[in-house]
Amino acid sequence: MLTNSNSPVLSMTNPRRQGGVVILLVLIVLLAMTLGGLALMRSMDTSNLIAGNMAFQQAATQAADTGVEAAVAWLETNNTSGGLNSNQPSLGYSASTVNMTASQVGGAFWSALSASGVCRLGSSSACVASDYYDPNKGGNAVSYMIQRLCDGAGSSSSTVCAVPQVSAGGSGNNEGAGDPTITRITSVLYRITVRVDGPRNTTSYVQALVSL
Repeated sequence: MLTNSNSPVLSMTNPRRQGGVVILLVLIVLLAMTLGGLALMRSMDTSNLIAGNMAFQQAATQAADTGVEAAVAWLETNNTSGGLNSNQPSLGYSASTVNMTASQVGGAFWSALSASGVCRLGSSSACVASDYYDPNKGGNAVSYMIQRLCDGAGSSSSTVCAVPQVSAGGSGNNEGAGDPTITRITSVLYRITVRVDGPRNTTSYVQALVSL
């Protein structure tokens, strides 16, 4: 048998080329694992941020209770000798109401109260919401404004005011001669708007209706 000694010997594999392919695959896997780890860290940071913001938002809402209580105490103190018949803008009180529109959110309504003469936090030195800051509430600064639900200032008997519905009792119009006279006692509604500014730029608004 004749053999051509000049024919090259062909190898089935090239070790150097095979090693290069393996390194390339390893690099691709490492890159994918790195990107996956970064995405997981990003997701965890976002989750922690959301959880932290929700916690501060909840704390701010709970701190608003102190503002409501302070506003109610102020109303009870000034509910004598017509003290609630006139505007007191420097104390965050209005003897008339400004209603929220359908397109307004808490911040826009707070600004609308300021524009109407009822005070907004930081609007001016002569017209500010009543500040009720409590350092024990996690650094939340609480401010409140009070509106009497009437169409204007003056005595509630001479203006149109919103009053709570009170049942007069009795049995219709069938009153006997000896039946006692039932007098309907009406009180005026007041709307308290509380704003809480939290330590992480969180802002919460809470409203409450009280009658006096």
